[in-house]
Amino acid sequence: AAGDAPRRSDYHSIETEEGAGGERDAAAQRDAPGDAFAGGQLGAKTLGLWSSIVIVTNNVAGPGMLVLPRVFQEAGWVVPTLVLIFICIGSSLVTLFLIDAMARIPGNSEFQKRIEFVNVFEHYWGKKGMALAQTLFLVNMLAQIVSSIVSNAQVMDGFIIFANPWHTTYALQLYPDVSFVSWAPPTNLLAGMQKLNQTDDSVEAGWMSGMSLSSAAVCHLNNKVTPFDDGPGSDAKVLITAGYLSLAVILIPMSLMNLEENITIQKVSFYMLVLFSLEFFAQFWVEGLSAHTVPAFGENYSHVLGSIIFNYAFVVIIPSWVNEKRPEVSVHKTVWISTIFATTLYIVTGWMGAMAYASATGNILTTLSNACSPNVTRVSAFLFAFGMIGLGIPFMSIVVRYSLLVGRVCTPQWSQFWAVFFPWMGSWLFYQGGLFNELIAWSGDLAIGPVNFVLPLMLTLTALGVSGMVPRSWTSRAADPETHKDFSFPRDRNPSCSEMVGDAFQAGDGSSFSDPANTRTAAEPLPQELQRYHRPIAAVLCILLLLIIITSIATHTHHYVTARSLSHAINYFETAR
Repeated sequence: AAGDAPRRSDYHSIETEEGAGGERDAAAQRDAPGDAFAGGQLGAKTLGLWSSIVIVTNNVAGPGMLVLPRVFQEAGWVVPTLVLIFICIGSSLVTLFLIDAMARIPGNSEFQKRIEFVNVFEHYWGKKGMALAQTLFLVNMLAQIVSSIVSNAQVMDGFIIFANPWHTTYALQLYPDVSFVSWAPPTNLLAGMQKLNQTDDSVEAGWMSGMSLSSAAVCHLNNKVTPFDDGPGSDAKVLITAGYLSLAVILIPMSLMNLEENITIQKVSFYMLVLFSLEFFAQFWVEGLSAHTVPAFGENYSHVLGSIIFNYAFVVIIPSWVNEKRPEVSVHKTVWISTIFATTLYIVTGWMGAMAYASATGNILTTLSNACSPNVTRVSAFLFAFGMIGLGIPFMSIVVRYSLLVGRVCTPQWSQFWAVFFPWMGSWLFYQGGLFNELIAWSGDLAIGPVNFVLPLMLTLTALGVSGMVPRSWTSRAADPETHKDFSFPRDRNPSCSEMVGDAFQAGDGSSFSDPANTRTAAEPLPQELQRYHRPIAAVLCILLLLIIITSIATHTHHYVTARSLSHAINYFETAR
């Protein structure tokens, strides 16, 4: 009935009704007059276990993995590996704690309501808390979308070079001067490739035409083959390339879908991730794993924490998935399978990629897709970039659109503009490698870490009855006063710091039904034996992750300042000379 349709100003209260036949019909949801599903803006609860694993894995295994070979070269293998394992465990727990907080919202014990990431903060922390979460959420998502666009555009230019008979790609250069420019691999390299294929009798040479596997390592050592990278000064150029524009034409229409319509694309993306990762590992193995000796401990740790945190920036998309998963799908199983698989992939990629090349680039796909790699590897890199990283762009745009729409930030038309079109209007500024690497490291430190780890854990403590996480003035009412009416906190005043810490580390005694730490939800973030320690575990994890983020910011800042000072000193002495 029309009277049952939710108001457009109250999208987050949309419920999925269940009757004898199960879920309400998806088409009826979308077509109901006046509700948020009208026009296909939001999807229904149709995602099964496999679809759920695919979506979460695709969002863990994002563009940040392309930096890991360089991180392993700079920092050694011990520290990045340990940090990856810790962040894997930490991000999985944070995700389950966030889902647990969602389930504690009245009327949402089985995720009946449409509650996006920022709406959880609105419930517990009020409008100001929602505004804080919304701001960091948008920075987080835009950073990931931009980095995905840039890494794909770089590889797409490699594909244009590969595919056309002139082996050339083109760009509009906007700085240091405005002009149309072109780029092609060195002519001696193109001639050498043909000669190598004529003289190399190895099996690899006949595998596919192009650089043989046995010659690829030597080629990478002696040639500059990344599009528009002509050595010192290249990073200062500002370009809009043919690869960038081609990618926009393909991916923007996909970004206008909703999540359930996008699931087939996500499955294709996942299969590409598995298949082409195996091909890359084979290529790393054939390169010899001896071009660069990866020490246990390196000399530059400035990009370790920020880059790895960037890789696990998937927590913010979880509510969108929960809203559209089927009721029988286990959040616990989905999260742990996805994060463990992706972390294993990260460690192998970082370690093998670091050993296979003398100097890994900030985007390893530009190495795998350039003219020095065999054609089978180049084609795999092109398809991986588009299938895994590229097809993730529409998904992230959809999640941003959902958040803006359900969070009542703007109209459907403006939500499409900010989520879909706006990122493409400025991503070309980061096309050259230097800015791309800094974007990943700094956004991981300043926005992605806090919004994916620290804020959800603070929210978890609020949901478990700890007051003082935010000023009491931020909320006009307690999150759920009925739940805590016989419990010792939240208090009627802002607690002191020592009181707040004491509350956060207080385990449930098991005898008080009003203590939320004794209540299990559909998320089941911890085993039954550890349920009473829900608060202390969340508090310890919050402190550890906060210390990691602070350390990352300090290390990265020190390295950045030192490098800038050294650069200025070199320029000064060269000018004086």
